[in-house]
Amino acid sequence: MTAQTTGPIIAHLNYIKPDTLVTPEVTYSGASQPQKYSDAYAFMPATINDARQLSETFDIHKQGFELVTSPTVNNDFEDDKIIKGLYYDEVSAIVRTSTGAKHVFVFDHTVRIGKKDSLRKPAHHVHNDYTEHTAIVRAEEVIGQEMFAKMKGKRMIQINVWRPLVDKVQRSPLSFCDAASINQKDLVPAKIRFPDTDHIGEIYALRKSAGQRWLYFSEMTHDEVALIKGYDSLTEGLARFTPHTAFEYPDQDPNIGDRKSIETRTFAFY
Repeated sequence: MTAQTTGPIIAHLNYIKPDTLVTPEVTYSGASQPQKYSDAYAFMPATINDARQLSETFDIHKQGFELVTSPTVNNDFEDDKIIKGLYYDEVSAIVRTSTGAKHVFVFDHTVRIGKKDSLRKPAHHVHNDYTEHTAIVRAEEVIGQEMFAKMKGKRMIQINVWRPLVDKVQRSPLSFCDAASINQKDLVPAKIRFPDTDHIGEIYALRKSAGQRWLYFSEMTHDEVALIKGYDSLTEGLARFTPHTAFEYPDQDPNIGDRKSIETRTFAFY
């Protein structure tokens, strides 16, 4: 039997339970150890529609995500120096063109590999990378106090650029919750812990609720990137936070190799 990798998929996503009183908490264990979740989390079914098969256009400022065809000239995603040079320049150009922002600061990236001993595997919990509070704190930290002060009063957005590092994604694809379908009260601050550090971060988790709309771009290729908005300082009439997560096909072909991807993080100002 051939696994279904296009069209509507019913998959289980790791949400916050609708009635939980437990504080959401994620612990990244690293290496072969799985991530750990507090009892606030549970895998629950969701229908994830294939955005490629729908007639509408998905936009970073309306739904909080969009697909861009943008081949890369970089062929080395193992050397951090090369990634931070050539590839960061490409990412900056993509964000500037797609969002209309004038100033783009590329500050971080993560290469994820689905194999058992990978330090950073695909993230299987519904999350938005920043909260209302941590977006501001992180932006000032990564671009510096002096530059942040110069940008004071300008609209600020946070955009992740996600690219497959395989020819075609056929395992652990990325799904997005349409920002227009989210009630703000269902975004729940969650603690996040990392190995070998006392630092405790904060992200948004998502409480499962009726009306939330999930989508994915089937069989994304290496020449495509997904843009994901994690924050917008404007508060009315557009996407501000975009929960997303990897998911697994119910009938996954076990012979398909591990998914590999790079997500690159940016702050941008208008």
